[in-house]
Amino acid sequence: MAMRPLPPLTETFLEGIVHALRRVDRQVAAVIVFGSAVYAPDLARDIDLLVISREPREWERYYDAAWQAAGGWEVDVVMVRVGEKVKGLAGAVRAFGRVLWGDAFWLKEVTDGMPVSTFEDARRAIQEGERDAHDALTTQDMAHAEERWRSAFNWLFEAARRATMAFWVTEETRWGELRRQLPQPFQDEFRAIVSTLHIRFRYEGDYPRDNPE
Repeated sequence: MAMRPLPPLTETFLEGIVHALRRVDRQVAAVIVFGSAVYAPDLARDIDLLVISREPREWERYYDAAWQAAGGWEVDVVMVRVGEKVKGLAGAVRAFGRVLWGDAFWLKEVTDGMPVSTFEDARRAIQEGERDAHDALTTQDMAHAEERWRSAFNWLFEAARRATMAFWVTEETRWGELRRQLPQPFQDEFRAIVSTLHIRFRYEGDYPRDNPE
């Protein structure tokens, strides 16, 4: 059976998701979309949403509302209370976040104070990739292995991004801007890392399955 095509990520479509979230919680201060739905909508496989609320409800209520309005898209919803920071996702939200509803102030508020990456942060990203690869090699669940391999390759991309941030001692997280700051041949190498590890291997799942390790 052929899969039903996903609706395009138009403004009207995304507004429908916002309306669904606001029906759940009238105390929502902002709804932010981030990740591949922003920087690579033609390649996106899911919609990452950040909901900032003055009086948050149960996470499941936001997820169910977004999923029902998403027309077949996979959704991932992160919820924070006004005044809280986005732990672990500040880089992604700051780099690719786009306010769908609410004041742009909230985008800065939830990511303000994010520290500059260090070379040790880049090494930790490689270690995360190694853990994912080990998990993929030892699991008997093929679907789980698939996710872990794709995540492992993406951690290698993340290591390159963090290392470039550390090299320039910058808070800039957008990989397009980071690439442009690099001298040759590193600019071309960084472009290859993005297009291969981040886009083709991670999002398209087109990694070397015969010998991924």
